[in-house]
Amino acid sequence: MKVLTIANRKGGAGKSTCAAHLAVEAVKLGIKTILIDMDPQKTLEGWWQKRSEENPYLIEASAPDLENVIEKLRNNNFDLCIIDTPGDASINALSGMKVADLIVIPSKPTAPDLTAIGRTISMVEESKISYVFVITQGIIRAKATLQAASVLSQFGAVAPAVISNRTSYATAMGIGSSAVETDKQAAEEISQVWEFIKSRLFESPKSSKKKLTA
Repeated sequence: MKVLTIANRKGGAGKSTCAAHLAVEAVKLGIKTILIDMDPQKTLEGWWQKRSEENPYLIEASAPDLENVIEKLRNNNFDLCIIDTPGDASINALSGMKVADLIVIPSKPTAPDLTAIGRTISMVEESKISYVFVITQGIIRAKATLQAASVLSQFGAVAPAVISNRTSYATAMGIGSSAVETDKQAAEEISQVWEFIKSRLFESPKSSKKKLTA
């Protein structure tokens, strides 16, 4: 089982939207997925409660018991666990990072968000876990979005697609659905973001060893 944690110390970055939509994409591929909502606001859990489908599944977990819960899930044949964390540096956020195989840092392409991203990067780097960025609530090909991608790429890999500022995402979160079901452009965005993350989470990295020559 792989653990994907969504984290950003700044609130309003779209963490729960990322978690929900990535979970749906995983399920579509037959990946047995379970969610853990470590954010006291419980936005992800609220989305899940509105769903009729059982997969992705959801389980409650407290910060002190998170590692034990993850171990139990590994023994129950889950393929993927997605953890949503609060927009702070609390024990809930830190514990969610500690158990991750990969951390996704969503960020809006605004000056306040990019200025604050350094705090999240520092916190993530302390956990020594690999991380990637996803730009959220952006306008495709807008100057601010392109500049955000340039800034973030100095610190790590950035998803090739933007989860853009569409009402379909907010609507989907309100009814326990996915924007990909009604919005073709959202479907393209989420598909590209998921493929980018999936390749880093499940596919073995190519060996960097050099071949010896005679």
